[in-house]
Amino acid sequence: MTVEASFIVTWTIFLFVLLIYLSFYSYDKCVLFQDAYAVCFRGSIQKKEEQVVPYINAHMEEQFGSKYFGVGQVHGTVDKNGNTTSVTGECQVKVPVRQMFTMDDKAGWLISTQARSQIINPSKVIRRCRWVKNGWRQYK
Repeated sequence: MTVEASFIVTWTIFLFVLLIYLSFYSYDKCVLFQDAYAVCFRGSIQKKEEQVVPYINAHMEEQFGSKYFGVGQVHGTVDKNGNTTSVTGECQVKVPVRQMFTMDDKAGWLISTQARSQIINPSKVIRRCRWVKNGWRQYK
């Protein structure tokens, strides 16, 4: 009976720890995407299109911050392609016994996400909407 109880307690503790690390992974993945999209969107609404990438690079570290559980450094990159900007964020969950849960040559519990946003000038959009609205009144 003692031997059986020792196996059950060991596996129960193992499962609880695994669930905790899986919840860290899920939380970090959600927060990483949220932060990547937030900084991408804030950069995409700059008045001048050439300010988008410098704004994102300047505020990326501040946006990512230190709110992640059980991960190392969070790395981010920004890319501008035409009128679309994208921010890619990566981090890795620190698992104590990584070789048990992943292959040795694989990246492990790597979290990678990409957020995209279309570059717009809010002032220009508002002016165009007002122009259309005022032009429509003339034809009524």
